[in-house]
Amino acid sequence: MLVVLLALPFLFIAALIFAARTEARRHPWRFRITDVVSQSFSTIGRARLPMLATSLVTIALPATALQTALGFDATARMFTMPDEQVLTALGIGWLVSLLVGTLGEVVMIAIALDVLAGRPVQFGPALAQGLRLLLPAILVRLLLWVGVAFGLMLFIIPGLVLMLTWAIVLPVLVAERPGIFASFARSGELLRGARWRLLLLFAVVFVAWSLFGGMGQGFALASQTSGARIGSIVIQTLVATLTGAMGAAGLSTIYHQLKSEREGLVGEDLEAVFA
Repeated sequence: MLVVLLALPFLFIAALIFAARTEARRHPWRFRITDVVSQSFSTIGRARLPMLATSLVTIALPATALQTALGFDATARMFTMPDEQVLTALGIGWLVSLLVGTLGEVVMIAIALDVLAGRPVQFGPALAQGLRLLLPAILVRLLLWVGVAFGLMLFIIPGLVLMLTWAIVLPVLVAERPGIFASFARSGELLRGARWRLLLLFAVVFVAWSLFGGMGQGFALASQTSGARIGSIVIQTLVATLTGAMGAAGLSTIYHQLKSEREGLVGEDLEAVFA
């Protein structure tokens, strides 16, 4: 029984690879996981200062501040702190993530789309774009979270389907600005025929993120001296900064690659992003 349980993750990955390869043979346009990963890193490399700085300020530092407020062993502190303090801390953290995190993600997506379109990076217009789209982007994220969470409660599979259908809704909103509900429909349209490969990509990213995140968390739990604890905070902040930038660049790359392969895409198609 133990052997079967240990083999399940490998069987799952093998099944995903088979399904992804079958899907790739059925569709003439190309969507390769290796291309998405390499192009995502290339996008960050060409706009590393604005991308990483935005991720640091809007994603990593708020998360670090929340963990510092709860203590180094945040999980244990949540069981010892009064319920009111726990709810207050989590509520503030969620609100900051929704407002500041959404702004940062939209700004990074706008920058990434600019890089992918072959345009020079302009942080000011990207920030202005993020501020203009902040409210619809917040509504999009809320609808996405609620829909996927409700779907996961219905035997998991409906939630996975919605996640794979709506994965690039924010890049669609930023690049094409079709409206909130039209962005969801457009995301599903572009991802049709690529969802098995997208699920395989998400599985690979999840494994990599778990390894890096687990290393950082383990270092934090093992930290006893003040110097080691400061080091753990720095490491976790750097990991959060990189993962935040990679997430925005990755989703933008998926959108760009799918639109390029299925419909054709030139730099002028994205001039409306900063209009």
